[in-house]
Formats: sequence, C-alpha cells, structure tokens
Amino acid sequence: MIVGLLLLLLLTSVSAQGEQSFWQKYDWYIIGAGAVLLVYVLFKITKKLVILGLLLVAVAIVVNMFLVQNNQEVGVVGDIHYHADFAIYLNGQRYNFFQEKYMSTQNKSFSNFAHLHDLKGNIIHKHASGITLGFFLDTLEMKLDQRCLVLDDGTPYCNEGSKELKFYVNGKQNDEFDRYDIQDEDKILLSYGDETPEEIQKQLAAVTDEACVYSLKCPEKGAPPEEATCVGETCEVE
Repeated sequence: MIVGLLLLLLLTSVSAQGEQSFWQKYDWYIIGAGAVLLVYVLFKITKKLVILGLLLVAVAIVVNMFLVQNNQEVGVVGDIHYHADFAIYLNGQRYNFFQEKYMSTQNKSFSNFAHLHDLKGNIIHKHASGITLGFFLDTLEMKLDQRCLVLDDGTPYCNEGSKELKFYVNGKQNDEFDRYDIQDEDKILLSYGDETPEEIQKQLAAVTDEACVYSLKCPEKGAPPEEATCVGETCEVE
C-alpha cells in the first residue's frame, strides 16, 4: 500500500507541467524513505512471527515431554513378574487392604497387570513393565496424584494446612507419587497427615519385607504360603 501510494505520487509529479513542485524535487527521496519504512515494518512483523513460532515449538516440546512422562508405555501381561511391599497410612492409621473387596482371585480379577490376592493386602503383584503406583490404585478405583489420594468410596485426603501426602520408596522420600514405576522388592509407603519425623520412621518400619518371598529371592525367609496363587514367574489369576 505504501509503495503504491508513493508510485502514484511519483507519476503525478512526472506528468505535472511548469515549475517543479515539492514532490518533483524530492520524489526519489520520498520513495526511498518509503521503501526503507516498508522493509522495517516487514522485518518487525517477521521478527514477531519468528518469535511466536519459536514459542509455539517450545510449548509443543514441553507438552510432549509431559505426556511422555505421564503416559509411560505399559508392557504386555507376563513380560515381568514383580512383587512390592506397600502400606498406606491416613492420619496415623494404616489403611486396611486385607479385605476381600480388594482381592483378585481365579474367578475375579481387577487387572491382569497389577493386583492383590491371597488376602495379602501388603503385597502388590505386578505383571507388566511400566505399571505405576497410580495405575495400580486406579485398578482398585482409587485416585492418586501429588496433592490427593481419593479412596474407592470417594473420600479425599488432600494437602491442606499442616496435613499433606508424603511418599517414600525404600525409606527415601520420593516426589513421583502416581507416576512411580513399581520395582521388584520395593518397600512403598504413602502417608497422609501431619506426622512428626519420628512417626514417619515408625510407619516406614511397619512396611513389611515379604515381597522377596513371593519373588523367590530370599529362601532363607521361607517359601510362599501353599495357597499362594501367584509366585515366582507364574500366576493363576486370569
């Protein structure tokens, strides 16, 4: 538009008769200045577009990293067979997972990927790679993230005031919570409340160490119970 206007002025000045007008004297200067202005404007627009493009690329990279992190690929059932000890404490009381409603049996399985059975509410059985603590709890219709644990009856336990969720793996505090990929012979503690460090240590000490028995890696501690349906590399739960 700017160049068109300047060209129109130039043609007008060339066709004029008589004494030279202001435009006739300075038309090329004006055109040159207009061209410089146009280049400047285009540069500014292009620069903004480049910056916007770079920002969009950065956002896409961050979103992709987040999705990869939170959607870890799950393997096929049977590619591994891990066992982990775990406990959940809510306001100082250990939650009771030793209930029939949380048990998988030959006739009822919450998930082929991870489950509890044999009335052992302290041993997680994991049958595929990539299974996280959040995935396991989700099979029991519970929800977990860094802020809240929601039980299967809908009761929430969320960070509020001095009460907060704390997550420990093998005695060390961990910030992965639902994203933690359960490993063989892990000792996992999820605790909610305002416990003192001493009380947390008691809870950590209360997490059992029976997973190795089911993984057949500590024969000195004895063999799994005869009624156990899921030991070593085999599992009858369908």
